Amino acid sequence: MEDSYEEFVVPGGIVYPGIAVQPTAYPGKNRVKVSWLKNVDPSVTHAQIFWNNYQDSLHVPMPTGTDSISVIIDNLLENTYTFFIRNYDSEGNISVPVEAFGVAYGENYASSLRNRPIIKNVMDANGQVFINWGEPDLSKGFIATEVKFTDMDGQESILSFDETEENSLLENYDASMPYQYRSLYTPDPLSIDTFATEYVDNPEAYFLLDKTTFSVTDFSTQHNSSEANRVTNVIDGNPGSRWHTHASNSSYPHFVTVDMGYEATISGFEIFRMTDDDRACDTFQLLVSADNETWEDLGEFNFNRLTNEGQFYEIASMPKANYFKFVALTGPEDYFVIGEINVYGKVEL
Repeated sequence: MEDSYEEFVVPGGIVYPGIAVQPTAYPGKNRVKVSWLKNVDPSVTHAQIFWNNYQDSLHVPMPTGTDSISVIIDNLLENTYTFFIRNYDSEGNISVPVEAFGVAYGENYASSLRNRPIIKNVMDANGQVFINWGEPDLSKGFIATEVKFTDMDGQESILSFDETEENSLLENYDASMPYQYRSLYTPDPLSIDTFATEYVDNPEAYFLLDKTTFSVTDFSTQHNSSEANRVTNVIDGNPGSRWHTHASNSSYPHFVTVDMGYEATISGFEIFRMTDDDRACDTFQLLVSADNETWEDLGEFNFNRLTNEGQFYEIASMPKANYFKFVALTGPEDYFVIGEINVYGKVEL
């Protein structure tokens, strides 16, 4: 029987150099970094990494004075890869292969990324601008949004805001200049590369004016003094609360006068009905004033009282004012219900 196996017997046995230890493949942008711990076998002189079913390979010299090996494989198509690592000694003996799985991300992944949405840009009484962010896409690996802007010294500045930030201050921002923003993503916690969306221009727009300093100086009527009906509800930031004029002892026109607490260039108003309440007005008038005595008539406007969506009214003349007056002119009832009034513009410092 020994004659049957003699031709398969290797004198002295087959020598297998030590294998690559704990290999890990780190994903990247059309590349993958493969790392492993150096085997204690002193006979190993180099390694070979194979992929694409052994059709592609990379020679890796075995360094001295280090306990780990790391190599980046570039120019990979976007795909999932299995990498086989084999160690070699000076006699040409080859170790058992060890596998590492990794992903090269590319254009398909990048094209799926979106900028974190901006809900609104708010300017306070000191001219500081805050960005109110929408929800980031954490499923794609969102890590931050960068905002690039011109500061008050005329220099370009970049600030980064992570997913924990819902309201971000653009510190020292020159609000007379537009800013740009983009979002950053890593597809995997081990990724060696960060992907970025294209910069998007936030136009040299006017900002939602912060209502912290707003106060009501005059109004026609309110149904009663209960919190549910107060005239001040039109500036509380919540369209779900209401100003309800007196139900049995009021008629059109209904009005409210608001002191903003600072001078601003006004570019528009946004009006909301009280959520799910269609007893708002059909038409209204807007006026502005610098001193609460002399008023500039901005015109009469139509209002759709059948939608909860905010309705924006651009003021092309961009007047400067400290006060504004909202006057409801016509509607379905003698009394009147409204939810919220927002003002857009820039604070004059």
